[in-house]
Amino acid sequence: MEIGILTQGFVRSDSTAQDRIREVVAEARYADEMGLAAFGVSEQHFKFPVNSTAPITTIMAAIAQCTEQIKIIPGVVILPFHHPLTVAENWAAIDIISKGRLYFGVGKGNTPFTSDVYRVPIKDTVPLSDEVLEIIIRSWTEEKFSFDGKFFQIPELSLCPQPWKRPHPPLGSAGNSIPAARYAGDRKLGFMTGTLVDSWEDVQSWLDAYDAAWETGKPIANATPDKTKSVLVPGWVGDNYDEVSEQAGDGTMRYVNRYVEYKRVVADRSGTPNPTYGEAFLDNFQVIYDTMPNAFGTPDLVIEKLRRMKEMGFDRVDVTLDYATHEDILKCIKRLATEVMPALN
Repeated sequence: MEIGILTQGFVRSDSTAQDRIREVVAEARYADEMGLAAFGVSEQHFKFPVNSTAPITTIMAAIAQCTEQIKIIPGVVILPFHHPLTVAENWAAIDIISKGRLYFGVGKGNTPFTSDVYRVPIKDTVPLSDEVLEIIIRSWTEEKFSFDGKFFQIPELSLCPQPWKRPHPPLGSAGNSIPAARYAGDRKLGFMTGTLVDSWEDVQSWLDAYDAAWETGKPIANATPDKTKSVLVPGWVGDNYDEVSEQAGDGTMRYVNRYVEYKRVVADRSGTPNPTYGEAFLDNFQVIYDTMPNAFGTPDLVIEKLRRMKEMGFDRVDVTLDYATHEDILKCIKRLATEVMPALN
């Protein structure tokens, strides 16, 4: 099983967004040097001073240029918020710069405020994502194409550049629910899930739904099926619980609290209100540490947790490293690479 890193470019009170973006690129370079499998950057809009990674295309281009082996994984490109041809051009260029190391992760978005800003009704995110992804794939795989859909009308044209990897980079769809798992499986896309307020049993149910949907699924036109299963988990490798909590506890809890609020708003707007969603996890780092899939703990404990994820069938675990100083994040990357990763090979 592979081990990767993801960051949302969290901006500490003693740092700046400008510094953080440069540090993220340096962290990716160091993860590459240490032999980790993947580096991801999360598309997070309008959350300053919390996150700095909204322009993931630019950041990932810099990472592609300064690394040699590590997979480049957007976590994720939010399809409804972008014109498909712009996405296709930009990420094809990143795949070229990296010489085929892009794993193209996509999602529909889960932040109501961002949807409001981009004027994308939540009810439209699935059909809109379908159109965007179909256009991207066709632009990457056909010499010329046209498209006439509900949201986009594109005259016959050719895309330049097309990706380095032919016929296209591998494709993964993100989500942490049974419908999201079925969405990926129905289209024979890789499944990129993640945990913040979820149990081991929740995650297993998503994997089961994905595998079942895959069996009867049908690939998107021109798309190569991909059954890579990855999970994004919060994490920190430390000598004891107190160290882990000091480095990552407060930031993790703030993110969990925001996430719970977002999910409740989305549920309300979807007509399925769930006012108690995530209640047990609010302001309780100990519950997260003890009960949900994560990579928090001593090296031995993290190895134990990651082995369980491997046994569940995951091909890659991506660990969210944020909240600490840049220097401490580099130390944690080294511990993951030298004290944890060898035990999972």
